[in-house]
Amino acid sequence: MKKFLSLIFVLTLIVSLFTGCKKDEGTYVLNGREISEYTIIYSATDPDYTQRAATYLSDQIAAKTGLRLDVKSDAEQAEPLAHEILVGETNRAISASLDAETEGFQFSMLADENHIAMEGDYFVIAAAAYYFMENFVKNAPFKSAVAQKPAVYEPIVKEAKNFAFLIGDGMGVGQTKLFDEIAPEDLDLITDGESEFYGYMFPHQGFSITWSLTGTTDSAAGGTALATGYKTMNYHVGRDEELNDVTSLTEIAIELGKATAVISTESLDGATPASFSAHADDREDSDVILACQEKLAQDHGTIFLGGYHDNYDAETLKQVESELTETLNTLSQDEDGFFIMYEEAYIDKHSHDNEMGLTFSAVTRFNQIVGTFMEYAFYNPDTFVLITADHETGGLGMGMNDTYIYTTKNHTSADVPIFAYGMGAEVFDGKTVENIQIPKTIAHLWGVELEGYDNESYPALLPIKQN
Repeated sequence: MKKFLSLIFVLTLIVSLFTGCKKDEGTYVLNGREISEYTIIYSATDPDYTQRAATYLSDQIAAKTGLRLDVKSDAEQAEPLAHEILVGETNRAISASLDAETEGFQFSMLADENHIAMEGDYFVIAAAAYYFMENFVKNAPFKSAVAQKPAVYEPIVKEAKNFAFLIGDGMGVGQTKLFDEIAPEDLDLITDGESEFYGYMFPHQGFSITWSLTGTTDSAAGGTALATGYKTMNYHVGRDEELNDVTSLTEIAIELGKATAVISTESLDGATPASFSAHADDREDSDVILACQEKLAQDHGTIFLGGYHDNYDAETLKQVESELTETLNTLSQDEDGFFIMYEEAYIDKHSHDNEMGLTFSAVTRFNQIVGTFMEYAFYNPDTFVLITADHETGGLGMGMNDTYIYTTKNHTSADVPIFAYGMGAEVFDGKTVENIQIPKTIAHLWGVELEGYDNESYPALLPIKQN
């Protein structure tokens, strides 16, 4: 009898082990329905962000439950199905009733008996998709419910290990406000239909003072300040006023084991990418700059991309976005995180020529890239994103006839905007700071003290992180 009972126990154990390896469809219940009953529907008229969010939901649900939901557009599936998860402003009735007031990066959700709807402007739909997965779809068996009244949420933010530093060369407030002057659809450039510079959606905004030790800064001194925390003389790259090498954020990130990348829309020996990757007495020392970059690439795997130049057609934009996405995917493989500097160089170049339309083309291209970074940040909430400029070019501002005009063809000393997102970004909110305080603050988030220029007068904006 004992042997018989032992055999039964062993057989029961074997059965339980085999059945335990399978997902139990009856244990994944969302708003009273088995999750397998849902189809994911995205808006065919919204930007590509919605389709990617729908695909993300399908992939993540499959990873967590073992169940793969179909993904269709509301054009492909014109008639509503019995149960749907709706992404973006679809043609379903529930989407029309989801009229919750949202600001900036906020998004909204609503459920009824048959549908779950989520909406967010532009790339913010990514934050909605991530929030939905984190809060309503669990790895273990679950029963969860989305509220049957419109609810507004904010993105999930985690302690950052990934840092994206985005620089609009020559981009002052006037350049970011050209969306008020020129409609994106008037340009020969494929966009997401945005009507404002995305930075104004960021929760934390401030200003940066840009002077160099020469006076009005150039891109070399301005870039060096942002990369190293040192004020220096114009034309110096990665060196202080006495021509000593000063450590850049890229080099510190390497020391911390982070993956690194330096990207620009101009050639890589330009002043801004050089400031984050080289040390030279003069910004024109191309051989020295390129040699420094080659060493970083060979010794540490730093990724360098550049040279998209003055092209704003759809093909070029897709190339830029595709290469950036591939770079982010590569950098993401590093468990210690990454640091990336991205520069849009042509805002400056066209502002020097007072070419407002071309300046706006460059701003719009930059805006698309901001959207790419923010989509990544919402799917990876341990990411910190900061946008600023090395200086303003052209003195672009509102003229007497309520239209934007240039007042010079040179750089100016106007303050430039800061837009920041991520844990710790609130320290920039509402403040006007010296440009050198930006890298000092980022370094503190890494637990590193930058020697920097005059730390007593221009300190980091938050205490050093204790590792």
